[in-house]
Amino acid sequence: MKFRFIDLLLFVLLFVFVNAFPVDLLPISALGQLVIRISLRFVLVLYDIYILWRYRINIFKFANYKRVALFLPFLLICFSNLIAAGIAGSQFVLNYSPVYLSLIIVYYILGVFLEEMLFRLFIQSSLIMASSIKRILASAAIFALFHLLNMVNISSVDALVSVLLQVVYAFGLGLLLAMVFEYTYSLPACIVFHMLFNFFNLILIENIFVVEIPALVYYLTAIVCGVVAGVYALLIYIFVLRRNDRYFRE
Repeated sequence: MKFRFIDLLLFVLLFVFVNAFPVDLLPISALGQLVIRISLRFVLVLYDIYILWRYRINIFKFANYKRVALFLPFLLICFSNLIAAGIAGSQFVLNYSPVYLSLIIVYYILGVFLEEMLFRLFIQSSLIMASSIKRILASAAIFALFHLLNMVNISSVDALVSVLLQVVYAFGLGLLLAMVFEYTYSLPACIVFHMLFNFFNLILIENIFVVEIPALVYYLTAIVCGVVAGVYALLIYIFVLRRNDRYFRE
């Protein structure tokens, strides 16, 4: 799928603006700031819908429904934080506001849709002259680097370290999502996987429950899950993708 350069450039600029806009500096409540963030993302989603209509793209059409099953073991990493909490015997303390939680879920859903549109559909599918491994690596690397936009909101060294760690795991997640898209050409599959990852690793333990996980257990669990997922991904590439290095494009 080829997109006009101006369309891709405009979307990238809007994406950067929406995600880097310093909403935290506005003298309003946290709820008001969240509403503004959602509004900005919603406007960008409307632009995405226009692009899909303009290029006559049907994102619900799978290259092959059965291919999605190959990636189900990757769901392991969606539960890495829950596994860490279980190993550490952490207490789950329910603490949420129904209104705020609803807005947070909408915020993440819009964000996942926008990210998958940009990094998988716009960028990865545009690299039609590259090999599958180059498309996967490029998509994952750009996906990870874009998380540096979160540095606009850092206020301490700990926050900076958190952003840098986010870039690292975003690269790993980007590799998996890029592989899913490369082999299935299913944007909905990428969106669902990405949203499950965000829900169980972020929303559930940060916005629904308050969960204290010791840093050592947290990182060791993440490393183990990452290694297992990485080995499985390598096997998929060696025995599946490399033997079918062709373009799953319409």
